[in-house]
This record gives sequence, structure tokens and C-alpha cells, in this order.
Amino acid sequence: MINRYRLMSTAYEREEEFQKIIPEKRIFLSVEGNVTEKEYFGGISRNRQRIGINAQIDVKVLERGKNDTNSAPKQVIELLEEYIRLREQSEDDMLEEISSQFKEQYSVEFIRQYLTSPQSIPKRQRNQFVTELKKIGYDIDYRKYLMKYNKDLDEFAVLIDRDKHTHSESNMVDCIAHCKEKGYKCYIANPCFEFWLLMHLSEIKEEYGDQMDLIKENEKVSDVHTFVSKAVSDKAHHGKKGIHFVENYLPAIDKAVRQAREDFPADEYELVDHIGCNLWKMIEELKMYGKTSEA
Repeated sequence: MINRYRLMSTAYEREEEFQKIIPEKRIFLSVEGNVTEKEYFGGISRNRQRIGINAQIDVKVLERGKNDTNSAPKQVIELLEEYIRLREQSEDDMLEEISSQFKEQYSVEFIRQYLTSPQSIPKRQRNQFVTELKKIGYDIDYRKYLMKYNKDLDEFAVLIDRDKHTHSESNMVDCIAHCKEKGYKCYIANPCFEFWLLMHLSEIKEEYGDQMDLIKENEKVSDVHTFVSKAVSDKAHHGKKGIHFVENYLPAIDKAVRQAREDFPADEYELVDHIGCNLWKMIEELKMYGKTSEA
């Protein structure tokens, strides 16, 4: 049996645990990284009021298993599209999908019972079934959680690193075109997501004006760092306790937005060849939500 599914999380925070207002609209974002991006956008979500974002809108990073390293641009889009297919499922669809994977091990009746009233199944059998589901990457609780949202208002988006050392120009262009065709928002970070973080920590043109070529090439400078990630690490001191969003990034979001908007390209295709990041568009969309109707 092979892993077919990627949407899973062993530890995710449900909004109701830390928010009194459940958003009416979410931007579902598929990203390359499995740690830093998740923590950054989680910080955005948890600090919406302090940033000036209406509680009725939120951004949610789609999670995949910890060992899922499928992060090429097309695979980022595939994860998003797995979620989009999930939204169209009914419980009967889920039953059929799971049953097709376990025809010889579990009856349709058992699977239906698990979906409708899992606590009625003896704990040992229930845990064994969960273990089998995890082997194929099928996280029922997380998938049910993701199915609850507003199908009319929600948006879908991807965030892709340019990373010229691993992602070809033609591949990037194809992915951008696919997103435009499907109506997904496409955010590009050239050379990488850490450059967006660096715009929070520095005035780029003042501090790195004579090093733009080094930023663009973003060569490895150690076993763990590229040029840009090393610059971020030196300034923000990321470590085992994470990126320290509130201390490092929350106070400087407007600075990052200003630099990205005013000093670097915003068009997706232009960002394939030029350094920059158009994530400022998402931040401004989040901050503007509800203001037009209020006016």
C-alpha cells in the first residue's frame, strides 16, 4: 500500500482554541516549507488584531506530514488541489475513498461506524485503524477540520520559492500559468521565503545594495545556510524555539510590505527573474477585508 494522501497533521491548532470569532473567509495557502512558513503565517493569524486585520478573515497554511518533503512547485500546487478536491467530498465520498484502500482489512460497516461514532468502537480496534490510515497519509480529523469552511468566500493560494538551483524557469512559468488558469493566488519569493523575512529585519537597499547579486544567486555558505538564510539567522537568531514571530516580525510587517511593494517587482512572471516577493499583496488583502463594505 502506498501513500496516496498528503493532507495531514499530528499537531494543529484549531481556531476555536484561541479565537472567539470564527472567520467567515480564509485564504488556504500551500507552501514549500514545513516549519518556518507555517510558524510565520500562524503568527499572522494569531496576531490579526494587532496587525489591523479583521477577525472575519484569516490565512491557513495547509499542513502535510512531518516526513513529507515533496516541496517542488508542482507538488505545492498538488497539495492545494488535494484540499480543493476534499472540499467537494461528502461523508459518503469519504467512506467510499477509505473503503477502496482497505477492501480486505475492514468492512464498509466498520468504516462507516468509525466515521459516524468512533467512540463506539473498542479502543484497540480504533487505534489500529488510525495507524493503518496514517500509513497512507489519511488524517481523518484534520480532513474533517478542513472541510468546515465557507465555500463561497474562501480563496486558494500557493507560495513558491524561486530557488534557481532546484526550480527551472520553465517549471516556474508553467506553475504560474496553471494558477492563473485555475484562479489561485500565486505568491513568489525570489530567491526564497527567507528574503521576505529579511525585509522585516533590514532596509534591504541600504544594507545590501552592493550585494544584490549574492542575494539573487543565494549560494550555500554552510551546511545549513544559504546567503539569505544566514543573513536572517544572524539577525533573528532562529532556533529550536522557532522564529520568535512576535519579537522579530510582528513589529516590522509594514516595513516588509513597503519594501516589497516599492523596491521590487510585484508581477509573478517578473519575479521569476528578479529578486523580490509579492506576499505584500496578501497582507494588504487581509488588512483591507471588510473596510470597503464599512465605508
